[in-house]
Amino acid sequence: MRATVFDDWIPKIDTINDGGFLSEKPGRYLPNAWGLYDMHGNVAEWTSSLSSNGKERVVRGGSWHDRPHRASNDFRTSFLPWQKVFDVGFRVVCEE
Repeated sequence: MRATVFDDWIPKIDTINDGGFLSEKPGRYLPNAWGLYDMHGNVAEWTSSLSSNGKERVVRGGSWHDRPHRASNDFRTSFLPWQKVFDVGFRVVCEE
């Protein structure tokens, strides 16, 4: 799927275009210094943590829908259990 003129609602910086649209297949971009792929910007990640009020699930990192400053491991937000979210996922680690 590629962006069209109707997809201008997606937050973006007009001077940057990595060619991606929405979430991308694993391994599309180069790994980080530790050899881990797709750590930031694809989808935000569910964690096992609860927010400080104990009622919300914590999410880390940014997604394709967020501004770039959220695409870091120190960015956190949270959602109530009943909230539907479209840009959050989880990671599966497979070792060879």
